[in-house]
Amino acid sequence: MANGQRDSKREALWRKVLTRQCESGLGVRAFCRREKISEPSFYAWRRVVRQRDEQRSRPAFVPLVVSEHHGGDAAEPITIDLCGGRVLRLPALIAAARLAELVHAIEALPVLEAQP
Repeated sequence: MANGQRDSKREALWRKVLTRQCESGLGVRAFCRREKISEPSFYAWRRVVRQRDEQRSRPAFVPLVVSEHHGGDAAEPITIDLCGGRVLRLPALIAAARLAELVHAIEALPVLEAQP
């Protein structure tokens, strides 16, 4: 956890620990004492797991309505900001059906974590 890289086995282990604590009916301190787990580690992993779950629940894209009519300058390209600071620039006259195909294709790709 300290080096910023995910360890899926460790995360799975802590998810089980968090579930056991919840099901035990014990408070965090009593549970950690019984399981011989560091209380600060418990709280840190609980925070990490919540943050990761929140990230997964956020939509990768904001809903987009596509129409064939362009209200502004026809030469102005369409710009779509993607996750991770990436930008997709498309010609202003791209067909709505083609734009929809591209968005669906991008949504189908797995979200990659930034590597340090």
